[in-house]
Amino acid sequence: MIRKKKILILASAQFGYSTTIYKYCEHALEHFEITYIGWDYGLPKIELPEIEIKYVSRKSNIIIRNIRLLYAFHKQINSGYDLIFANYVRGIALVKVMNNNAKFILYVDTLGISPNKIKRLIFDWVLSFELNFFKNIALISSGISKRIRIKNYHVLPLGGHCFSKRSKSFQQLSLLYVGTLSNRNILECVKGFHEFIKKNKDMVSAKPCFSIVGDSPFGELEEIKKYVRGHKLEAYICTPGFVHSTKLGPFFDNANIGVAYVPITPYYQYQPPTKTFEYLISGLPVIATATYANKEIVSPKVSELITDDADAFCGAILKIQKRKNEFESKWIREQYEKYTWRNVVKEKLIPLIELVLKSKQ
Repeated sequence: MIRKKKILILASAQFGYSTTIYKYCEHALEHFEITYIGWDYGLPKIELPEIEIKYVSRKSNIIIRNIRLLYAFHKQINSGYDLIFANYVRGIALVKVMNNNAKFILYVDTLGISPNKIKRLIFDWVLSFELNFFKNIALISSGISKRIRIKNYHVLPLGGHCFSKRSKSFQQLSLLYVGTLSNRNILECVKGFHEFIKKNKDMVSAKPCFSIVGDSPFGELEEIKKYVRGHKLEAYICTPGFVHSTKLGPFFDNANIGVAYVPITPYYQYQPPTKTFEYLISGLPVIATATYANKEIVSPKVSELITDDADAFCGAILKIQKRKNEFESKWIREQYEKYTWRNVVKEKLIPLIELVLKSKQ
């Protein structure tokens, strides 16, 4: 029997709370023996059969706990692994220097996204510096390379889960936004949808609806609910708050338009939203803000790309409504099937790991 290669995954997230890493683990299990080490945020524990999960305490101040995390990485590497898959955390270059003979893949899935420009610049500068210590670098999208000016890298893209295989009718509009509300300005979508209703009173009898699934720690959900109550939109806009991914199926079954809306800012330009893939994989055309990342993913045949304001969102709904006879959910699903997590792992992650395993470090 051939021994499975041993892979160690280093990350800052508690296991299961980074969808990308969780899905990579889930679909690579049959090929590799996987150990995961990351922080314990005190959240409910998520497990995967056959994955060994190790937690690092976040007690004490930011300096002590970061040193503790990096030391835990170093110590675990000494247990012996064929390859280290490191999701970027600040200071990871120190771990690489201390374990220079180990084979590493450094995975970068985000740039600095703080609204504070100085903090973004510092994050990106430190990241760019640390990349110099790694031979094998994987980026979540080619767009990230434009900000950190790196030439030698592999693209390890996001994937998505198919939440619905139902054949869609597009005669009655049913919009769906799923994701965080933190710093996303989803209230602009609400205002745009409200404007659409006001401008198309003859369609109100068809009961267009908009489900907004998500929450944030900064009060955006309550702000949206306040607007909905104040304008008596309860019959059209549903705001259930956070819903776990295992319970999202009915929302995707009932929707026929996905909303892939992030503000068009320098720090969101290259961040591909997971839900853009999942809407399309589930057979939903999308209204998407025209970020670099969204433009890389969506075809004009299945989307309306917009600026990040209420008027543009209203206009996109009108255009989608006029195009309703163009869409076929089965066709959309087939075009984007290659972006399912299983296919991304099979076609991108596993070949990259095997390439690095065969290489000379």
